Amino acid sequence: MDIEEEICSAFSTPELVLAVVEGMKQVGVVWSEAAESLLHILTLVRTTAEDSSCLALHRESVFSLVTDFLHSLCDCAMVTLESKETVLASCYCILSAVVMAPPSDDGIELIEQNSSAITFALKIVEAIRQQRRRLSRLSRRSDEHKKLTETLTARQPHSTINVSEKPANSEERVNAADKRVDGDLSASEESDVDGRARTERLAKASDNGQADDNGQADDSCQRSLSDSTESTEILREQILDFFRNVLLALPKEQMSPVYALLNSSKSSYLHQLLRLLQDGAPECISAIAAVAALRGTGLHALRDALKHVQTTKVSLPEDNKEEEKQL
Repeated sequence: MDIEEEICSAFSTPELVLAVVEGMKQVGVVWSEAAESLLHILTLVRTTAEDSSCLALHRESVFSLVTDFLHSLCDCAMVTLESKETVLASCYCILSAVVMAPPSDDGIELIEQNSSAITFALKIVEAIRQQRRRLSRLSRRSDEHKKLTETLTARQPHSTINVSEKPANSEERVNAADKRVDGDLSASEESDVDGRARTERLAKASDNGQADDNGQADDSCQRSLSDSTESTEILREQILDFFRNVLLALPKEQMSPVYALLNSSKSSYLHQLLRLLQDGAPECISAIAAVAALRGTGLHALRDALKHVQTTKVSLPEDNKEEEKQL
């Protein structure tokens, strides 16, 4: 489906949102090209001039559909991002808009009542880390392969024929043609000249074809890596925006089910989230630290994770540093 942003922006109305919601119900809350296109439409819906969000009028329906869709992609032990980056980015773009649509308290209430959006976002943060490391390894290997190919190509002769045999050059072929006319060229000599000329042509064609194939393969690999890296970074930014919007919309220095959920999360997920916020939204780190410092909140794991992240200043968990050094 070809979607023009200008058209979607011009027709961003509550009716459009309702139509998309109904369309999602028809195609089902599982991945399909139609579902991905409908979700993309919702990412283009803008706030109206009256400062009343189109999404706010159907907030609960949109939130329910998107979280159900996320269940179909992320309700597993470990989320993989391959070919899912774009649709996941659309989902969290929509959820961010749902949270921010006035009044934002209604959006936060939905998040607190249904924590699956945060649970899945934590899994995605970890998946992004794994994806970025994988793409980094592939990029290094691709660069090494390209350099090796260029080195070998520079060292190899341009022909695979036997160097002890002189190829049939243009002058030799002309002389052979004259001998054919005069009848002085024997069958064995004719075969030898033709064979060497044919071998030379085939060798050159093979070398040129191999170089072209290697070049095309390298270019294709680089394009694929570039596309995957770009999609992963877009998803990372959407997840960061989602957490920033949620955390900054929470009441300041007050306990919330969101903090309790973070506190009970897997430590590696929590560490990766805090590092993401530390890099892109340090104001959220301050907000979390203020609540974690309150007495009676019981956010011990969250306090420990904050201390760990603020002291280590690394982009990978401690148990992965040696592995990363070896790559």
